[in-house]
Amino acid sequence: MPIRPLTPAVLALAVLAACSDGAPTGPGAPDLDPALAQASSQIPTRQQQRAGTFVETSDAELWRFVQESGGHAVVGLKAPGAARGVWRGQVLVGRAAWTQGRAAVLAQRGVQLMRVDELLPTVEVRLADAGALAAVRRLPFVDYVEPVMVADDLHAFAGVGGCGYGSAWTGDRQYTSSSDIYSQKFTGMNIPAAWSYSSGAGVTIGLIDTGLSSGQGQFTSTFASGESYGRTIKFLKVSSQSSAYDECGHGTRMAGIIAAPWDGRSVGGVAYRANLVSVRHASGVAAVSSSDAKYGVRTAMQNGSRIAVMAWESLNWWWQVSDEIEYWHYNHPVLFFGAAGTSGCGDGILDSNVVFPADMPEVVAVTGITYPGGGVPCGIHRGAEVELTAYLDVPSTGQYTGHVVGMGGSSNATAVVGSVAALVWSRNSTMTRNQVRARLHQTAAYYPNRHSEQGYGLINAYRAVTGY
Repeated sequence: MPIRPLTPAVLALAVLAACSDGAPTGPGAPDLDPALAQASSQIPTRQQQRAGTFVETSDAELWRFVQESGGHAVVGLKAPGAARGVWRGQVLVGRAAWTQGRAAVLAQRGVQLMRVDELLPTVEVRLADAGALAAVRRLPFVDYVEPVMVADDLHAFAGVGGCGYGSAWTGDRQYTSSSDIYSQKFTGMNIPAAWSYSSGAGVTIGLIDTGLSSGQGQFTSTFASGESYGRTIKFLKVSSQSSAYDECGHGTRMAGIIAAPWDGRSVGGVAYRANLVSVRHASGVAAVSSSDAKYGVRTAMQNGSRIAVMAWESLNWWWQVSDEIEYWHYNHPVLFFGAAGTSGCGDGILDSNVVFPADMPEVVAVTGITYPGGGVPCGIHRGAEVELTAYLDVPSTGQYTGHVVGMGGSSNATAVVGSVAALVWSRNSTMTRNQVRARLHQTAAYYPNRHSEQGYGLINAYRAVTGY
């Protein structure tokens, strides 16, 4: 269902949210301003913004999903009579309604508190049975209820997983000025030419993924050595993860493409002088808890990330995650990149399905194309939401120092494009987030036209960095 046209009052609210340093947060926030309350009545409901989410399911159907999630659910809160609790990064719930709503949810029979969010109006609970779910959904303070994970998401399909450290790289080897390895595919995207003007220095990239290998010295002892001097790295995790270190392999390979140091020992990263914030929020790219995804985004943003690279994926739309991404998008100058999706060829998932969160308008959706030729191969997702592409299958870091492996899929493409954005921002530090996004569009292969499956097409790093 299309979103209703916004009135001037609502448009003014959106502008306010986009320009502010932060939205009201937590029960300590002021009560809802009367003008804001009036405007909120004209803001689209969840159903009007996005069809086909858990909001539209029956109690019985939703309980099946919640039950499969071990009874674990997240409850979004709103003021009674309001369309929703959060809209484009603006919290629409005042102190009194937020507190009362939380208390009302926890007062229902069969509801156990799991976690309270003080930034955005949600509470995580464990529901004992279908009756508890139905009672919570009927409360006037409740915006939505959704499970934290579903059993039939992408990880249920053959060919989806993303873990593994990859096979030894047997492709071509080009060398940086410090004798680190890259591929001629980088040359096809004009990345080496861009390195004459930018290294990514001064930009912090947040990689929300499976963590980094503790045995890969390029992210420990040599991260800031050689040509990659003067930068920092953080190893972080969400509370559910055992450690910040990679037990999957996906995050380590992503990080190698993005920011491996130019130290003359192995692979050279695209943004080799950018700071890196690694947040382990999951043990894979498909079996991701929506709560862990939300807190993964938050952790990256709270630690200074200006660019977020997200190559995890879901077939479902998660309101608590989309609200989190919108909060940071509309209140802070950050740029989000998401993988369009990778699945096994012929496994039953339509390649034309751009997955969540890449299908959000606040996220730059990226897919991968073959070199040479430029087509999107089977198993790599494509569609109208895609904005940019990069070449598939490039060298990256393995589990241990000195291991050079390959990485493909829309994940590798997202790592490349997010890194090029860092090169652009490093060279053009006064650009706004939207200007960087526009520059990437305007210098890509198809611009000013937009391909139905590949967006503006293959990135051109040199043109994006220089503007020529």
